[in-house]
Amino acid sequence: MTVTVVGIGADGWPGLTDVARRTLMDDATVILGAPRQLEYLPRGVAAIARPWPTPLLPAIDELADGVHVLASGDPMFYGVGATIARRRPDLDLRVIPHFSCFALACARLRWPAEEVTVVSAVGRDPSQLVRALRAGRRVVVLSESGVTPNAVADLLHDAGLTADMTVLEQLGGFREKVRPWQRSLAFDDLNVIALDPSEPAGSFVFEHDGQITKPDVRAMTVAALRPTPGWIWDFGAGSGSVGITWALQGGGSVAAVERRADRAERVTRNAARAGVPAEVIVGDTADLTAELPVPDAIFIGGGLTEALAATCVGILPVGGRLVANAVTVEGQNVAALLRTRFGGELRSYTVSDLEPLGAGTAWQPRRPIVQWVYVKGEA
Repeated sequence: MTVTVVGIGADGWPGLTDVARRTLMDDATVILGAPRQLEYLPRGVAAIARPWPTPLLPAIDELADGVHVLASGDPMFYGVGATIARRRPDLDLRVIPHFSCFALACARLRWPAEEVTVVSAVGRDPSQLVRALRAGRRVVVLSESGVTPNAVADLLHDAGLTADMTVLEQLGGFREKVRPWQRSLAFDDLNVIALDPSEPAGSFVFEHDGQITKPDVRAMTVAALRPTPGWIWDFGAGSGSVGITWALQGGGSVAAVERRADRAERVTRNAARAGVPAEVIVGDTADLTAELPVPDAIFIGGGLTEALAATCVGILPVGGRLVANAVTVEGQNVAALLRTRFGGELRSYTVSDLEPLGAGTAWQPRRPIVQWVYVKGEA
């Protein structure tokens, strides 16, 4: 079965290549597309033009042989062509691309495309744009509608970030506009947003009430957890510093468990400011039978018990890592029992800080930390 996808831009029929025009004029019998795209077709096209039904995915499942599909810009760049390719690998898919809105935006702004991060806000969480801006990257946001620019401005404000915002509307068409964002402006639904960091973001500072893993211990803990693009479960999250740092370093996400509601809210705020996707659960331990994402790593920073650790060991996939830090003697005894029961490594860290003493200075030891590191092996 052959399906042909033709990309079309805001410049409509005149902007298509000769190959694309001939395909639609001579070969197509049925053309599917959004109403806006179908309006670009001239009267000389004999094919039956049909708007996509709602919902879209069942219609993709039922695509018939020979159907032609119109897509915005480059169909394989966050477009319906990519969706069809993923959902219907059985098809002989022919794609005739147009310029993507990303390519046009970079051309208008004279930005080297390889130095720009793309974030889609179309049915997706756009929080990763915060992470990209914190890393000093320029960002192009694919908008869902004309209200997306103001929503992005609110997201940056909540994250404490500043960036020069440019909204590019109807790119490539005769109604094209490129203008700085202002909240008072009304924007076309067909737009993308360009974000240029106006100043270095600096290191991320966690909001906390004193319940936070200190930076040096946090660094050792995150190193033991080996960041990945997956999920970490963070028990006794406090400020969420360990889980969020793990996610920032590996591009992952956090499921945080904190028994105090005020701290759970703080974790939510820290994750939003960091641009880290997070699910925050208020409770002593998570309901481990709930539909939480399967973790690549688990950190137990508070509430370590043998029962909790055993459940976590059972849930971890092969290669998953579990790290537990204990400060109290009772918690350290549990860590020793867990090593005996499940294996893994037991480490003790003692850190001293230089403090004033009389006319001089002296090393002031902190409380020792015992860390249990477990890596799930084959059964």
